Amino acid sequence: MTWSYSGDPSSSNLDQVRFLIGDTDTTNQQLSNEEINYLLTAWNNVTYLAAAEGCMAIAGKYQNKADFSRTVGDLSITTMYQKSADGMHIRAEHLRNQAVRDVPPTPRFYVDADDNVFGAMQFSVGMDSFGS
Repeated sequence: MTWSYSGDPSSSNLDQVRFLIGDTDTTNQQLSNEEINYLLTAWNNVTYLAAAEGCMAIAGKYQNKADFSRTVGDLSITTMYQKSADGMHIRAEHLRNQAVRDVPPTPRFYVDADDNVFGAMQFSVGMDSFGS
């Protein structure tokens, strides 16, 4: 596994995803380059969606660990993995919302096989009524 970050998110999709996730600290590496490249492939190089799924993967890692607190004398150690997981879920949702800028929703189309007509769905008042 490799980990790299150039410090310039505009230099590559990998660096952009790493920047969006917040995985830029060499002393606290969250996802490998290979994992990010997998996400980019899975999400058709839409960096915001790949980053959102990266956040979900990181959240999953945190959720697998237990929160605990230990005190010995004056020394106290506390870990709050669930809080970190919750933060990653919030970040993932934000990134999905940002992805709409790059990949806006597309309208669904219908096919009427009898008339060989292709077109946008047509709505009208009473279209769901069942006769009189």
